[in-house]
Amino acid sequence: MLNYILHEYPVVESTNDVAKNLLKEGAGEGTVVRADRQTAGRGRRGREWVSNSGNLYCSFILKPHCPLSQVNQLSFVMALAVGETILSFLSLPESLSYKWPNDLLLNKEKVGGILIETESSGGKQVESCVVGIGVNLLSSPSHMAYPVTSLKRHAKVTPILEILFSELLDQIKTFYHMWKQDGFELIREKWLQRAYCLGEDLSIVVGENKIRGKFIGLDPSGGLLIKREDNSIETLLSAEIS
Repeated sequence: MLNYILHEYPVVESTNDVAKNLLKEGAGEGTVVRADRQTAGRGRRGREWVSNSGNLYCSFILKPHCPLSQVNQLSFVMALAVGETILSFLSLPESLSYKWPNDLLLNKEKVGGILIETESSGGKQVESCVVGIGVNLLSSPSHMAYPVTSLKRHAKVTPILEILFSELLDQIKTFYHMWKQDGFELIREKWLQRAYCLGEDLSIVVGENKIRGKFIGLDPSGGLLIKREDNSIETLLSAEIS
């Protein structure tokens, strides 16, 4: 089981960057970096993550010692941990969904995201990684290219950061242990129960191209399974659902 060591800061450029520096200095699994605000927070593919005070910004050092082909499964592990954490706050639990590969939505608007950065040896084995988690708790940025929201807008009562963070630590322990002990199958099943647009036709950006297909599930590694118009099945490991 994870044993946490917490490092807290009022302001950092990026909690992931602080965690990576701690990892280089020999920090162990379970090291957690948390900040009230980030000045250079980022999401997937280097996108800016606007990081106003009052929201949750944290990063975890994990040492999964797993094949490189399995490390993306941690996105789903962490999505479930964050999802279970915020469920108890929601007035309408059915509003929560998971968008492949690393976003959490409330009524189809982004409320949280996950960023995994890995350290591998020889390109085949992941010895350690840093998992960043951001949740729009009390506020959400304006003028984004996609719909965003905050947990507060959907909560029964105003969410308290310390309570949510404490619950998140427990949920990460639970789901990380489940993944390490039992593999990905149960994680995959639970994630698919709240998968955004499962069974629907999607527009998907792959590199410079845009394709269409029906989202029919996840493959055993966490890849997106798409059924094309000619009924062929394609697995996408790196793509964007637009």
